[in-house]
Amino acid sequence: MGYAAPLPDFSRLALSGSFQLAGRSCTLQVSPVQHFADYGPHFDVIHLQVLLDGQPLALADLNPHLPAARGYQLWSDLCTALQEATVAAYGLEADPDGEPNPRLGCWGPRPDLAIGTDSDCHTALVVGLAVDTRAASRRPPGGVLAQRLAAALLRSLRQWEAAALLD
Repeated sequence: MGYAAPLPDFSRLALSGSFQLAGRSCTLQVSPVQHFADYGPHFDVIHLQVLLDGQPLALADLNPHLPAARGYQLWSDLCTALQEATVAAYGLEADPDGEPNPRLGCWGPRPDLAIGTDSDCHTALVVGLAVDTRAASRRPPGGVLAQRLAAALLRSLRQWEAAALLD
């Protein structure tokens, strides 16, 4: 696949499970907490992805005619849910300089969908969270963190499912 950056390594998982979304079987995967030299020693990094038929899910898989503005809103809601779950799990304090914590990133549009259009509906559901732990009042156990992130992601995906059926 031709993503802008290589996809994260999901060979080791903190959590994995299957669920139904719009009548289709999907797989949710959450990596364990990882540390990378280029992030520095104070950052926990967690990756999440949802697979459909072996490739990352995109909103367009649920409804190829979903308006771009609706896709943007659904992705925004998903990111907010993941941020809130992470802030609660770590007991993060707000940064006095306004820097986001955690920082979220995604791997961009799925190449087979992003042909001639620019829409968040084509974005692959592969997300990375980088948590600056210097602002944390606690360090959640990996399994608890994975469960909280998975729950937030699944709640957001139910919104995706509802939107796909309505729009």
